[in-house]
Amino acid sequence: KPNVGVVTAIGEIPVHVEYFSDPEELAEEKSKLVQALDTTDFAVLNHDDPAVLEMRNITKGKVLTFGFMEGAEIKVSDFDFKVGAMGEPEGVVFKIHHGGMADWLEIKINGSLGKSQAWSASAAVVVGLIFGLNLVKISGALSAYRGPAGRLKILKGIKNSFLIDDTYNASPSSTHLALETLKALPAKRKIAVLGDMLELGKYAIQAHRDAGNFAGTFANILVTVGSRAKFIADSAANQLSRENIFSFDTSLEAGQKVRELVQEGDLVLVKGSQGIRMEKVVEEIMAEPGKKKELLVRQSKKWLEK
Repeated sequence: KPNVGVVTAIGEIPVHVEYFSDPEELAEEKSKLVQALDTTDFAVLNHDDPAVLEMRNITKGKVLTFGFMEGAEIKVSDFDFKVGAMGEPEGVVFKIHHGGMADWLEIKINGSLGKSQAWSASAAVVVGLIFGLNLVKISGALSAYRGPAGRLKILKGIKNSFLIDDTYNASPSSTHLALETLKALPAKRKIAVLGDMLELGKYAIQAHRDAGNFAGTFANILVTVGSRAKFIADSAANQLSRENIFSFDTSLEAGQKVRELVQEGDLVLVKGSQGIRMEKVVEEIMAEPGKKKELLVRQSKKWLEK
């Protein structure tokens, strides 16, 4: 039984919702983590996710919250991207406030992108404080953090391009976050390579259309992989010319096309559920394929044989 329960996100259309009657039932299942807590325990909740924040009403544990919104005990502000002299993405920087806006520390995370870094870091700050660490020690530990493969990781691409490798998995909320990241960063051209989002059940078509509607507003080129992702392509075509949209059945086919499309200075986002194997696209366009075992997800013998 846990003494500290951390709930990071549920989202409007959560991943795995296919196996539940609706998002509320899935949230109820996840809330069992904090329902198991006693009065001397701690529930650490994302203040920015309404479904997560609602869990404060059903736990006996002491509730501590984190997030960007006012009211969070650990509040994030001044989030920005770190960009190098040549326009290359380097990481993120933000402030974390504790005990009011005057008491803050700056956090820099290298090699990974997205607001998810700030949410995760602020959740870590809460847990650190619970266990008696001070902000200085926490800040030092976070500065040495290096994010795992396939989670908004920055990689060098072929032809002096840059890649955002977010191929570990995909849900509607994480896909929107990845697209927000691609939109916010400077680049000669922005290429979104998006695969199916799985396990969404009756919400699948709308979730993919929503992603396409967003991607179509800023991407210069869109490449989709899988039968569900064709709904991304269809919706994006309302804003993006059809000649800049390409759809494929497999990640191998898509990777070959993206390799052909990429030019110097491009920023390429690759994202999809793990069953679509979007890491194969990254392997095709990464500058250092010889390092794929250390840089990419699903590089074990078992996965490579699938």
